[in-house]
Amino acid sequence: MPNLFVKAAVGSDIGVSRNNNEDNYYLNGKIAKYEDDQVDTAFQPPVTQGVFAVFDGMGGQSRGEFASLCAAQTLNKYKDKILNGGVRRVNEYIADTNRQICEEMKKGNEHIGSTCALLTIGDGIAQAYNLGDSSIYHFSKYRVTKMTRDHTVAEQLYRMHALTAEEAQRDVRKHRLTKHLGMFEEDSLLPYVSGNIRISNGDMFVLCTDGLTNAVNEKELKRIVYMFDGRCKKTVNALIEKAIENGSDDNITAMVLRVVNSTNSNTRKRKFGRHPRLYPFLLGIGVSLIIFAIIIAIIIANFI
Repeated sequence: MPNLFVKAAVGSDIGVSRNNNEDNYYLNGKIAKYEDDQVDTAFQPPVTQGVFAVFDGMGGQSRGEFASLCAAQTLNKYKDKILNGGVRRVNEYIADTNRQICEEMKKGNEHIGSTCALLTIGDGIAQAYNLGDSSIYHFSKYRVTKMTRDHTVAEQLYRMHALTAEEAQRDVRKHRLTKHLGMFEEDSLLPYVSGNIRISNGDMFVLCTDGLTNAVNEKELKRIVYMFDGRCKKTVNALIEKAIENGSDDNITAMVLRVVNSTNSNTRKRKFGRHPRLYPFLLGIGVSLIIFAIIIAIIIANFI
């Protein structure tokens, strides 16, 4: 099996409705550093393993910023342990971060918190962990898989068959989180853990906060990811621009990862094709034309 590498880009934007950016991210060691415009971008050259995450802080004013930054900074301390220790080390990281946020809440007597969507890649395997409603998607050659599970009241009702998938998407309770960093019920604060995914050359991953997913549906997400054919930075920019265009009223963070088989792999080499759904359609037209030509030939032969 050839060595596989992962390269990535991330962007975080304040959006059009907020006064500050409460999102943060962890790009295998890089953390958001906002200037006056509350916008930040970063790029990750190809690596064989890494830890990647996005965080959506909650609490208003600057308190949400504290929670998401705390989550990102603490993750940097646990990065190597998580790569070597898996789920157990992720649980330790979550417990430590949660404790720090809860201690800060006690000082100010106010509620603050953060979501966490975390992806590890190593030894050719990807695995996702999450608390809250930030998301991780895996794009392979043939399918798109959401690797995370939203911790919201609406999602709970959907899984209890009290709401349909469409109703859950429209329900106001989709914004009420049932799990997040910053909860005093520590014993129950365990993340959702995805199954292992064996990565392949050309695979892509998108990590994002709900400022993106509330404004860009899965169909649009797929179209944009396939359109830019593995160019991480362009994909990030397009996703954020689309969320703003669609009226997102939140901070927007998007991280895009691409799996390549060498450190200088040409990302323009097609893995997916620009319009993968077009191929069956074109094949159907071709078969229909052949059948039509055969029928015409038979008719003509009968008249001769």
